[in-house]
Amino acid sequence: MSVSQPTLPEVLRRSLTLIVQAAPNELRLLTFVTLVSGISPVTALFFNKIIIDNVALLLKQETPINSLEILFNQRLLIGSIFAILILNLLGDISHNLINFNFSALRDRVKGFTQEKLLNKIANFPDIALFETPELLNLTKLTEKGMLRLEELAFILMTTLNGIFIFLPAVFLSVSIAWWIPFILCLTSSPAIYYELAYREKTWRVEETQADSYRQMELYRTVLTHKTHAKELRLFHLQYLFINRWKKLFNNTFRAMQRIRKKGSTLVIFWSVISGFGVAIPYVYVILGTLQKNYSLGDLALYGGLILQIRQSLFILINNASDVYEIILGITPIFQVLDLSSTLVICSSKSSVNYATTGIKIEQLSFAYPGSDRWILDNLSLTINPHENIAIVGENGAGKTTLTKLLCRLYDPSHGAIYWNDKDLRQWDRKELRHRIAVVMQDYSQFPATIRENIGFGYLPFLDDNAKIQATLKTLGLDDIINKLPQGLETPLGREWEGGIELSQGQWQKIAIARALLRLPQVELLIFDEPTAALDAKTEYEIYQIFRTLAANKMAIVISHRLALCKLADRIIVLENGQIVEQGTHQQLMDKQGRYHWMFTRQASSYH
Repeated sequence: MSVSQPTLPEVLRRSLTLIVQAAPNELRLLTFVTLVSGISPVTALFFNKIIIDNVALLLKQETPINSLEILFNQRLLIGSIFAILILNLLGDISHNLINFNFSALRDRVKGFTQEKLLNKIANFPDIALFETPELLNLTKLTEKGMLRLEELAFILMTTLNGIFIFLPAVFLSVSIAWWIPFILCLTSSPAIYYELAYREKTWRVEETQADSYRQMELYRTVLTHKTHAKELRLFHLQYLFINRWKKLFNNTFRAMQRIRKKGSTLVIFWSVISGFGVAIPYVYVILGTLQKNYSLGDLALYGGLILQIRQSLFILINNASDVYEIILGITPIFQVLDLSSTLVICSSKSSVNYATTGIKIEQLSFAYPGSDRWILDNLSLTINPHENIAIVGENGAGKTTLTKLLCRLYDPSHGAIYWNDKDLRQWDRKELRHRIAVVMQDYSQFPATIRENIGFGYLPFLDDNAKIQATLKTLGLDDIINKLPQGLETPLGREWEGGIELSQGQWQKIAIARALLRLPQVELLIFDEPTAALDAKTEYEIYQIFRTLAANKMAIVISHRLALCKLADRIIVLENGQIVEQGTHQQLMDKQGRYHWMFTRQASSYH
């Protein structure tokens, strides 16, 4: 499986497109507010020119000047002053609107992109994403890519250049009058205070929503980690967990939006008040200029400094320092979204008929993506209808890999698997997997209730107490579960409030129950070391249950405990991806070959 490498301009284009799709309303508002904020400095310079021209004209008059009287008699001058003040107020409002809407934009982009990644990873047809180092690294890099994408959304927010403009502007304003910076800070303090209070409230909301964020992380783990990858697909639980994650995200987002709206109103109100703090020194310098205490240059300097300060703040909030690095960090997101599976996609949705000829494996070879080592090598095998076979062999012989191919978690590298004389690649994957019940060696421990951990095996029975209780009784878990205060609704896992942790053996029985729940509709049962954590007595009882339940099914049991293989109709011995022996227990013992050696070696360890 090759990973595409999009160009940096393409990543930038797709990133911007993604942001537009994620938050169109916020972008429209930000575009308008930014437009207003952008034209304000130019407009202010125009009115500043009018003020300078009018003041210069008044200074040329030879008659004594009553500065206040002259000032209030000059409509154009007064109008220009008010225009400057209005522009300053608009700038303050724009600044705060940009802050609040960028927060909403960030959350929407994060939620939208993460949902796309969760859908891509959870619904990826095979499980190469979880077993290929290159792809594992790529999916891990998407976590950093999410942070980079947020930086791109805030590309105009931070810049060092803004700091170098802002600080000198403040220092130079002292040369006009020492108290000017102080009055500017004093009148701005309420707005700053309420903005800090707003940030504290948002943090408090995040604290109260901590449980929701933790649950979201648990669901994200279920959807994206290897632990749950196989059963998630086999039981078709992707959308169930995605919907749970999305519901929690929407709830936390709405709670944060309520705080944003309230905080925005307060901060904008106090920003208006702080706008009057700008008027005091501005009028002071104008009066001082009319009284010839300040030159026209001082007046022009003050006007320029105000614009410099505002412009620098705008740059600090809306500019990014290193677009190139950001784009490099975002690239893995689109590499994952562009991945395609090696599984053959069937254009028609054929139904899987009940088995009449069983399963035929012909000249099957398989190597994992990115590897040239054959795990299965030219393997041929027939599984007859209603036959119960045991597959044995040393670790690495290819036993579990064969079950993955039977479940179409991978397609063969060479050869084929036929079900009722049709290649598995011709069947619809979901329909095929509906006909298979599996207990994996690395079974899932879902962060959910006992009911759900069992009901996930067959979603139509999720709320059927009778079916779930019957399954528990079959495995001897009913007494233990029914004694719990919450019974079937008990959360499993210490991460949940009121949750409990089961022993490894109990968890393994839950995994078995999950597979048994869907038994009526399946044809093929696969048990990959399903009793590894059970004691010998319980293990024997479970295998007896399996034999009863699998009476009219095809069944494959993989087990290292060879004594239990006596219960199988046929034993298949794998070595280096090939079948080296097959037959009944007695036939293989009489042959005194590989199976005989393995069995006697294991039996000797019990003496």
